[in-house]
Amino acid sequence: MGHRRTILYRAGRFVTQLLIQQLPPDRVFHNLHHTINVMQGALKIGRAEGLSEEELEIVMLAAWFHDTGHVKTYTGHERVSMDIAREWLSAEHYPEERIDAVLRCIEVTTMPQRPTNTIEAVMCDADLYHLSFNTYDHYQEMLREEWRLELGIEVSDEDWNRQNDAFLKSHSYFTKYGQDVLECRKSI
Repeated sequence: MGHRRTILYRAGRFVTQLLIQQLPPDRVFHNLHHTINVMQGALKIGRAEGLSEEELEIVMLAAWFHDTGHVKTYTGHERVSMDIAREWLSAEHYPEERIDAVLRCIEVTTMPQRPTNTIEAVMCDADLYHLSFNTYDHYQEMLREEWRLELGIEVSDEDWNRQNDAFLKSHSYFTKYGQDVLECRKSI
């Protein structure tokens, strides 16, 4: 466990510094705060789903790295996040098959989410963990502002609320924990 904690600690330190130093200031939503929320979600959901220590490590590494691509691009950031994760994990001599699993967990956060196994499902649910927060509306305002700044998308309150309601209704969590615990907390 000591070594695993060490790799997670080092990954967290690397990603924290990367995001603080290089993330564009218009990332009002996709920032270190979101990354930490996803990390906490990955741990909580992963434990509830009975992941092994090795699987937990993989999903938590993916959670740390999943939005690092935002330092270089907005659209298609997942691919860049995968490159950053691969480069860092390879330099750490992390086992190749585990690197591949981390990268797949990052890749499946691309919308629409299509996980193919339990750890990927945990990662997808962790990335949308905030849908279950009682502060969800505030997170959505942060995302709306980010879209305005980064993508030039201006949306009226009415349209934004309609789009959000439609997204919440169409979204379903993939894990049992997500379906049993998080789903009913969504503010639909």
